[in-house]
Amino acid sequence: MNLVRAELAKITSTRLGWALLIGAAVWTAFYAAIFAAMAGLEPGPGAPASPGLDDPSAIRQVYATAALLGPQIFALVVGVIGMTGEYRYQTITPTLLAAPRRSALVMAKMGAHALIGAVFGLVGVLTALVVGGTVITVRGGDLGLGTEGLTPAALGAILAVALWTLMGVGLGTLIRNQVAAVLVAVVFAFLVEQLIGLAVSLVDALEGLAKFLPTNAATALTNPPPGFTDYLPAWGGGLVLLGYAAVFALLGVLLTTRRDVT
Repeated sequence: MNLVRAELAKITSTRLGWALLIGAAVWTAFYAAIFAAMAGLEPGPGAPASPGLDDPSAIRQVYATAALLGPQIFALVVGVIGMTGEYRYQTITPTLLAAPRRSALVMAKMGAHALIGAVFGLVGVLTALVVGGTVITVRGGDLGLGTEGLTPAALGAILAVALWTLMGVGLGTLIRNQVAAVLVAVVFAFLVEQLIGLAVSLVDALEGLAKFLPTNAATALTNPPPGFTDYLPAWGGGLVLLGYAAVFALLGVLLTTRRDVT
């Protein structure tokens, strides 16, 4: 527990961590406002209308899906810098002198960053409730706070963001250079994964694989409205995302215990 508290102090005592939290809130506000404003509108000729604000899936999208999509990339970056920062600022040596067991250090980082990721997810949910609720009210709709499945979807968003943070820590152990690791994380989340999803959707034999990509697995936890992607059930998305986080965590422990510090 002392190691976890030390890692929490490292994260909360830097301005970058707070800046990323603010960024997560702003990005969540954008998603929530867009989802609430576009619900039920005709997107264009020949395209089906999205569910209206009287549809539970639309309410879950405003409050829960936005609370996931907004913070997830920021949480991923928090996890990356939590590990790579040790090497960038040359604090890894005194850290390991204080905690010689490297596996314990990595697990402490995982635990601390999972908590921080949950905070990012909670801030995302609260931001989505305020901003999304405001837009829904302006449009004359009902806030829908008692919508069926909203609470599990919101909790799923918080869990998903926490797991994204763990994947960031794992990525930081794979790539020590902080700038390179952050670039890889952002490019993969915003570009590479989307291209992979598009590629497999164009091949009939591979179309079903898109639901197992990290972002789609995480989105499944929020019980989103039906769309172009055939999402896994919420429990399935949670297991897949947990599997990604577990693999990154295992790689993190193995590499950190085997690599030379310098």
